[in-house]
Amino acid sequence: MAPSGHTSEKRTVHSKITKKFKTESGQLVFHHGHGGEVQATDGTTYLDFVMGYGPVVLGHNTTSFTRAVAESLTNGVMMPGYTSFHEEYLDRLLADQPGRRGAFFKTASEAVTAALRLAAIETERRGVIRCGFIGWHDAQIADSLKWHDPLASPLRYKQKYTENMRGVGDSEPVLNWHDLSLETLEELIDTHRSTVGCLVIDAYQASMTTPELMRRAVDLARNAGLLTVFDETKTGGRISRLGYAADHGIDTDLIVIGKALANGAPLSMLVGSTEHLATAEKSRLSGTFSKEMLAVYAALATLDELETPRGEFADGWAELGAVGSQVASCIAAAAREAGAETLVSAQPVMGGAMFELTYAERLLGDRASRDALLDSFTDAGILLLEGHPSFVCGAHRDNDWDELTRRSAKAFTQWLTTTGGIGK
Repeated sequence: MAPSGHTSEKRTVHSKITKKFKTESGQLVFHHGHGGEVQATDGTTYLDFVMGYGPVVLGHNTTSFTRAVAESLTNGVMMPGYTSFHEEYLDRLLADQPGRRGAFFKTASEAVTAALRLAAIETERRGVIRCGFIGWHDAQIADSLKWHDPLASPLRYKQKYTENMRGVGDSEPVLNWHDLSLETLEELIDTHRSTVGCLVIDAYQASMTTPELMRRAVDLARNAGLLTVFDETKTGGRISRLGYAADHGIDTDLIVIGKALANGAPLSMLVGSTEHLATAEKSRLSGTFSKEMLAVYAALATLDELETPRGEFADGWAELGAVGSQVASCIAAAAREAGAETLVSAQPVMGGAMFELTYAERLLGDRASRDALLDSFTDAGILLLEGHPSFVCGAHRDNDWDELTRRSAKAFTQWLTTTGGIGK
């Protein structure tokens, strides 16, 4: 074990998100997880609503999941090609999707890149219209926005990653459908009809509008000859088996699913019709580790857990929704208790398997105050995300709800003090 839970200079290069997990002593480094909690290397335990940014859906180091994966490992980790375990997983995942197939990837960014290549091949146009965060590869993130902020936030519209990005240019533009207006989308399509071949929608953006608008957006793009992709990276396997589009009958050409499929093991899928996926087989959309077996063992074990009724709940996805809704309710109650309710609260997202902090209009553009709130929650022993949905796992069913409310109230009280009584 490392001597401290903090570090000022280590070899790991952190992302913008992981750098936020810190205390006054420095960057947090984690060592162990169990259920809905994680432990830093200094022994401090935190209630975890980051869940590795969403992949952990059952919990850390849960007994039945760990045992199932360990037993499966006796079959091996990598074969010359795909295995009966891959076939079993697809048969179960797509049981109610006749005519659909799936391609295996390690990350959703890979799967989205595959979708963009398929669109370019099928339409002979390389431009992309994007709505939401769809990955970190150059053509996915170039000229992007702060997509997880609400439509009313001034931070949402600040363009980022504007330089030194490959695969972006006049003949292959990457365009932002930023306001969820059908008129804006239609204008983008009409203006760039000769170069745009794909519409990619991050399913989280649907939480800011209606299923009907999303359905009309897909129809609008398809009628203009674009391939349509729903990126269910945050939602597929978490809010339901396949995610938002399938739940609401949105007939998109391709679906990207990732994160929660394998309870933390790296697995993402590109799902589409036989015709679309036949193109994938011809266009070299795979790599050596696409066929590894560890993540598929984990995905099968995760499905075993989530498909099983638990108490009053029909399945694990229904339970996740209830657990996340309860978490949001406790945090909202704590904001009221601390006198911060006019500034900040919490609400469930897409049924409750995710939740998010919500802000009064005057705080939407106040980056410093919002970051200070995240620090106050960390000091209170709670890890969550700010400016991004937070996540729950099945193991959070065992939360001490009074303790969660108490810690959250402590965080809000500290925040009001450190920001000079901003909520008074």
